[in-house]
Amino acid sequence: MLSPPRVPRCVLTLLLVLGCGSPGEQPVTGGSAVLHGQTISAPPDVDTAAPPAELSRPIEVRVTLDGVPVADAVVTQPGTRARWITDASGSVVVDVDLREALLGMVAGHPEARTKGDEFWSELPWEDGIDIVLDRFDPSDNPAYVFQDPGTPERSDTTAYCSHCHVTLVADWVQSAHEQSAKNPVLHDVYAGTAAALGDQTACEDAGGRWRTGIGPGTGAPADRCYLGEGALPALNADCGDTIPCDGVAAETGQCASCHAPGIDGDLVDRDLLDATGISHEHGVHCDVCHKIADVDPTDPAPGVGGRVHIVRPLEPSSSPSFGDWSPLTFGPYGDVPNPRMGAVHAPIFGTADLCAGCHEHHQDALVPGTSVEAARWPDGRLPVQTTWTELRDGPLGLTVPCQSCHMPPDGDVGNAADLGNVLDLDEGVAAGWYREPGSVRRHAWFGPRSAEQRMLELAATLTVASSLEDGTLSVAVTAKNSGPGHAIPTGEPMRQIVALVDARCGTERLTATGGDAVPDFGGALAMQPASGDWSVWPGAQVGERLRVVQRSGAWHDTPGTGPFGDGRFAPEDKGLPVEAVVGSVTIVGVDTDGTVDLAPI
Repeated sequence: MLSPPRVPRCVLTLLLVLGCGSPGEQPVTGGSAVLHGQTISAPPDVDTAAPPAELSRPIEVRVTLDGVPVADAVVTQPGTRARWITDASGSVVVDVDLREALLGMVAGHPEARTKGDEFWSELPWEDGIDIVLDRFDPSDNPAYVFQDPGTPERSDTTAYCSHCHVTLVADWVQSAHEQSAKNPVLHDVYAGTAAALGDQTACEDAGGRWRTGIGPGTGAPADRCYLGEGALPALNADCGDTIPCDGVAAETGQCASCHAPGIDGDLVDRDLLDATGISHEHGVHCDVCHKIADVDPTDPAPGVGGRVHIVRPLEPSSSPSFGDWSPLTFGPYGDVPNPRMGAVHAPIFGTADLCAGCHEHHQDALVPGTSVEAARWPDGRLPVQTTWTELRDGPLGLTVPCQSCHMPPDGDVGNAADLGNVLDLDEGVAAGWYREPGSVRRHAWFGPRSAEQRMLELAATLTVASSLEDGTLSVAVTAKNSGPGHAIPTGEPMRQIVALVDARCGTERLTATGGDAVPDFGGALAMQPASGDWSVWPGAQVGERLRVVQRSGAWHDTPGTGPFGDGRFAPEDKGLPVEAVVGSVTIVGVDTDGTVDLAPI
């Protein structure tokens, strides 16, 4: 349990009176008391033997930006949720909460590093407080080297984010964001390879080509199995057939802009195979996300090469301990004056627009010789990923941002730097202040496969209706989106949700005699049309089943979002044919040429 970080002074007084109020004692003025292991100091003019006459006191705070009074700066008493906004004169009157054990004042602005201080003596109540902010250079610096996020095992210096942000890094290191650049499936789809076929014999037996390309994450030559389709061979006509596209492809499909955004140097149209070291091992990491100054959801290009506006610091460092460049970190709080962070108050971190940088993707036709069908897609782009627009147009809207579910509040931590949780630090500029419970959010980015959050289980409601007539059991299953504000499934268009209905009489599994078949995207090892030779299935295994499916000529009119739900598309345009199972049979033997023996029907 976390000890109370602060105690209202009236409660402190009551405890002191009960614990040491013997006859003849004089009231304690100024001084301090120890409560639950913490020292709580009282202002010298407050009589702690009786309830204070005031719990807050006003003071004027004046904020300038590059020497000019600035409006709309956020003024904060750190450790509280109170926020004040400066007027046109750069001034605001703040009610200082006197119950805080440590008093401070901080000002933040989206164009400047946050500044402020803690006060160890009485505040200048009559004179007020001046906070001087300076604009940072908004130009991006390609010479900047992204900071190593560290891991729970690598955290011994401030060169690693994990040195202070222990809990956040422990969450993040297990997330899909951390693995975004090294996922072997990603690299197979990107280069047209099969990582599971690790030697020449296995590769060629499967019909692949064993060639020397570039090893993912290494930047060095490596033998790989090239098998099937891939982004690079599809987008580049001069490679893929006789030589791999690795390292020579001119068109990269902008994959690295989201999957490996931390490649140092120029951020536009990078090759995913350029990702080595930190950018490969840690994918979407701390220093990438917290270099986001803004996101423009209307920009057609995804990630750091487009709608995500990255700003890496350009001003020289004032201290060798800060590295080569003056620290610059964008985040949701406006009360972080620690110079090691160089924190900038970026309100976008509390909005869904931040996630739209990568989780909204409308793509031009990139494959040579192809174009987007204008009648179906009037803006000339395919809606590859539409999670942000689904949320915007859904019942919750953008007022309930992605972070609400995918970054739930963490009530167990004192602040983002683990104050009072993992590390034994004192409140102040260096370590921050205790925050209200729930102010710090988990950095695990829980997704549909999360066992802890059970998102997929909670996303949909399934209803089953059954009837029995003349010995025939009919079952109707309906799925309804009852959880998320976006569609399910959402994001990557290869995702599908398939409901498999299985009926049993006791322990006996009943054979379906009709009804919808599970479509081929539900999983098929191989397929043949009616004109094929169904007795030959190369690669088949004993125990596998052949299923015969017949199309009726009709199409499912599936509900959806955008053009899939606004009546623009006819059922056949949505592309899901009505299929029924004619029958199935088990394979009981396989010859070397793939000829199969089937069980009696």
